Amino acid sequence: MSKTQHFSLQPSEIIIFQSAVNIYASYIVAGQVTGENQAKKMKEAISASISMARHVENIIGSDAQISGDERLSLSDTVREEGNRTF
Repeated sequence: MSKTQHFSLQPSEIIIFQSAVNIYASYIVAGQVTGENQAKKMKEAISASISMARHVENIIGSDAQISGDERLSLSDTVREEGNRTF
């Protein structure tokens, strides 16, 4: 019988975890994960997720660091970027 483990993650850790899971899943879908490199690819996904989170924080800061007007302006910018076609 396997032992059940419980985790208590902070909200920011949950977001990074979810991001890492998505990145890792993309590696699996792309056929990049094998039995031999499973742990390595998982660590790569976690590192990429943390790196992206740091970049986001450096670029836009946290909600507590920006005023209401700045937040609205940022929301408009994000919305506009989301509507762009590449």
